[in-house]
This record gives sequence, C-alpha cells and structure tokens, in this order.
Amino acid sequence: MTAVFVRLLLIVTWLGSASAAAFADPAPQTRVRAHLEPAGPVVAGSEVKLVVDLLTTTWFTEAPNWPLFTVADAIVSLPDEQADNLSEEIDGVHWFGVSRAYRIAPQAGKTYDIAPFAITVYPGGTNTPVQVMTPALKLVTTLPPGAQGMTSFFPTSGLTATQKIEPPKQQLRVGDSITRTITQSAAGTESMLIPPVSLGEVDGLKRYARPSTTRNIVRDRVGLVAGERTDSVTYIADHNGRFKLPPVTIEWWNTATQKRETIVLPGVTFSAAAAHEKPLFDIPVDAMSQGFPHRIIVIHSRQLIAGFAIVLGLIGVVWARVRIATFLRRMRMGASEVHKRYLEGDAVAWRRLCAIARQGDWRRTIPALYRWMDRTRDFGHPARLASIPRADDAGVAELVEAVTAHYAGTAAPDLRWEDAETALRQAGKRTRLQREEMCPLPPLNNY
Repeated sequence: MTAVFVRLLLIVTWLGSASAAAFADPAPQTRVRAHLEPAGPVVAGSEVKLVVDLLTTTWFTEAPNWPLFTVADAIVSLPDEQADNLSEEIDGVHWFGVSRAYRIAPQAGKTYDIAPFAITVYPGGTNTPVQVMTPALKLVTTLPPGAQGMTSFFPTSGLTATQKIEPPKQQLRVGDSITRTITQSAAGTESMLIPPVSLGEVDGLKRYARPSTTRNIVRDRVGLVAGERTDSVTYIADHNGRFKLPPVTIEWWNTATQKRETIVLPGVTFSAAAAHEKPLFDIPVDAMSQGFPHRIIVIHSRQLIAGFAIVLGLIGVVWARVRIATFLRRMRMGASEVHKRYLEGDAVAWRRLCAIARQGDWRRTIPALYRWMDRTRDFGHPARLASIPRADDAGVAELVEAVTAHYAGTAAPDLRWEDAETALRQAGKRTRLQREEMCPLPPLNNY
C-alpha cells in the first residue's frame, strides 16, 4: 500500500512540472533589420541614411550599444537623435523595438560594400545580453559629368576657406612651433559632410595633428545656414634651416553651376635659427596629437648664470648671517659714535656761538664762547681768555675787554661781532701753527 502511494505521488509531481513548463513564458527572441534610404544609386556627396531596426518579443531593459563603424572613401556618423520606438506584428507574433539612422556621405563614385557590424541588445526576460549582426549592404554612387578624377567629391552650393599661421613671424628658433589652421565653410551643408584638408608631413619638421572641430551655423526661421570645419596641425623645427609649408588645394563641386571648383591656399616659408639652448623636455606626442595646450620652455645661458649667482648669494647670506648681523651692528654703532663726535665737535659749537652772538645776548654768548674754546683745544683745557693771543689784533682785545667788563658788572664796550669773529678765527689759526712748530713730527726710525 505504501509503495502504491509513493508511485502516485511521483506521477502527480511529474505532471505538475510538465504543466508548469507548458505554460511558462518562452525565451525572448531578437532580430535586426537594416536598409538604405534612398535604396537606388545616388550621386556622390549626397547623404544616405542607413536605418537599423532592433526588435524583440519582450522589451529592452537597456538602450542598445550603437557602434560607429567606418567605410572607406565615405564619412559615417551617428547623429545624437532620439531613437524611434517600434511595435508591429510579424507572422502572428507581436514585436517591440527601436530604430536609429546612421548618416553616410560617400566621397567617390563607386560601389560601396557596407560590411555587417555587431550591436549588443538587452532583451527583457533574460539576464544575458544578446549580440546581433546587421546584414551586408551595397551602396552604388555615381559622379556627374566633369567630376571624374577629383580627389574627394564634395558637392555644395558655395565653399570658402581661410588659413591662419601662428605665430605670424617667419623667423623661429630650433624647437619653436608653428601652427597651421584651415577653416572651411560650406553653404547649406552640414559640417560633418565637409571633407578634411590634407596637412601632411614636411621634411625637417615634426608634425602633430590636432583633433578637427565642426559646427553648424543655424539661424531662427532659416534653419541650417552653413557648416564649418576646422583642421589644424602643429609643426616643430628640430634643426636649423629654411622650411616651406606647401600650398593646400581644396576641390569641390559647385551644385549651382555643375562645375568643379578649386581653392588654393598659399604655402608658407619660414626659417629656424640654431639655438644654443635646448628645451627642458620633449613634448609628448600624444599630448600634441590631442591638441592639449603646451609651451616650449627654453633657458638662456645668461639666465642660467644669473640664477646660479642668485642661489649662491642666498646660500652665502644664510651661512654668514651671524657675521653680517655683527658687521651691521658695528656699522650702526660706529655711525652713532661719529655722529656724536660731530655734535660734540668745535664746528657745531662755533655755529652755535655765532648764532647766539649775533643776537647780542652776552649772558648766553660768553658760555657759548667758552664751550667753543674748550672743544677746539687751541686755547688750553680748560680754555682761558688769557690763552688767546692778542698782539696786534684789536678785535681779540675788544672781545676780551667786553667779557671782563661783563664779569666786573661794568658797562661793556660796543663790540662788532663780525670783527670779533674774524679775530677769533685768525687767533685759532695762529695757535695751531705755533703748536705744530713746537711739536714737529718725530724722525723716521732707522733700522
């Protein structure tokens, strides 16, 4: 009885599993479609759309990874546009999906083979991304009569091109850089369709291409006015000599006149002089190729010598700072001592005596007179009036009489200070001469 029950239980379990599997959601399906618009032959330079549809039977949990592929002799881009949602029934199955359009601008008249490329999608109902391959396509383009042999077929109603050379000077040094920038502007044409100009290698110059820039000029109520493309390359002279950037020829097809047009930008000649200095370091090639801002640093010999001299001077100042401080302190003390001796000297005392005596105040004049006599040391120390030689000098005699009368309390005789001043000067001079005669220089030592 127990064995029968176990068998019945196993049968019920198997039937339940089979029923659940029968009613479970099927695995999501995916498919990809691609076609060209327009499908038939087109004129080279025209814009062709490659429309790609991605479909699934469930939904997409993430946006597909849209890759950017390349086609020889053509410009391929993926505009930053919102993808279109799809919902349709195919063979009784409901499909959901998204659609985007690549832009292809063929530049030659031939048959283009557009190879399949992979796109990764993320369908709902599974945790594993799925990779789908687009179908192979062919694009046939033709050239209008007269356009055969053009390097790059570019149709537009109007094209202008300008050239800029930086720096504008034509005399450079070895290691300096010169940048050539060419800007094209095409009327009524998107910038992505403008072909790049050829800025090739130049003998004796290192070439660093910068990323090109494009922009569309759009106006309100008018729409697209023109497209603009800028190509730039930097050259660096690695040795002295004379160099020439060759002329640049731009061919384009005038859709208004149905004729081939040519724009020629002139070449540029410049020379690079040898430099005695070398750059501190070479600029990395990847930095130049990506258009990063750069600067070539060169140190001249005079600047190097001056820099070393400044550094040595600073080191010397730091090393001898104690000695320098001591020297400056002694200088200040010496200057203070000299200034003090000057203030205590006979010159200052004489000017003060003359200033007081001209005022006629004998109470101040006599102390000033004795102060001057003490500081000159010509009349003894302490100085006395009797030490002043008065022979044949009326001015000195009158001065002595006036001082004596002042101390005696009697009326002092009239005294003209100008005469006394002259007499005092002459008396001091005579006293110094007499002292020098009495004390001649000692004889030289004989060895």
